[in-house]
Amino acid sequence: MSLVSVEKASFAYKKGVCALNNISFTVETGEHIALIGPNGSGKTTLFNLLAGFTRAKTGSITFAGVDIQAYSPPELAKHLALVPQRVYLNFPYTCLETVLMGLHPYHRHIQTESAQALQSAQTLMEQTEVWHLAAQFVTEISGGELQRVLLARALLQVLPQGLASTDPPCHRVLLLDEAFSSLDIAARITMMKLLNTLRAVYGLTIIGIHHDIPIAFGFTQRILALSHGSLVADGKPEVIGTEAFFAQVFSVHVEIIPGKGFLFVDTLTA
Repeated sequence: MSLVSVEKASFAYKKGVCALNNISFTVETGEHIALIGPNGSGKTTLFNLLAGFTRAKTGSITFAGVDIQAYSPPELAKHLALVPQRVYLNFPYTCLETVLMGLHPYHRHIQTESAQALQSAQTLMEQTEVWHLAAQFVTEISGGELQRVLLARALLQVLPQGLASTDPPCHRVLLLDEAFSSLDIAARITMMKLLNTLRAVYGLTIIGIHHDIPIAFGFTQRILALSHGSLVADGKPEVIGTEAFFAQVFSVHVEIIPGKGFLFVDTLTA
């Protein structure tokens, strides 16, 4: 049984405007998938369906064999964490307090965090290179620093025991909606390496929306490409990354460099 199954899912924000059209695919435990496509192709809409925020107009989406809408928000949040594309934090929580919010689904009441929880948060903040910001307010840090704080919060949400846990999170999914858009290239590479380590060691499943195509092709196992609300490609990066693929999905001309990747040359003209 696949961890996530999307079967003929469609969604429209208003009558006559289809954001997603008859999408079908499955996700296996431990996969690292890049979801790519031009602006307006339906990527964030698909994420909203996968996170249970909205319901597909037609078709179905299941998580661990159960309709995703059947989960209560707290229960689903124990298994799936989303780092959204845009976050506006106006209240001056410290970075550590913000990361610890990832444990909210596991608490029935407001409580003081245990020493183990604090250690888990510290470990993940060290891994995402923001522990030095622990006492600083989130309203006073850069966009790239905030993205890494939010990544640490999401990781704590799906890895509540931190990296010291010996229990593989077989049913834990991390959704990243352009979560690294404010990071410099060195930080993007570092975070992608961290995610792949967590995937390999703990079986964490990762699906990320990426506009940085070289990062997507260089650090993930599988590419899902959307165009005009339809799934137009699904496969390994080294297999689907052809000139025809980039022309179809992004309307750009690329030069394929064998063994090294590709070079964007120009946009296609009519």
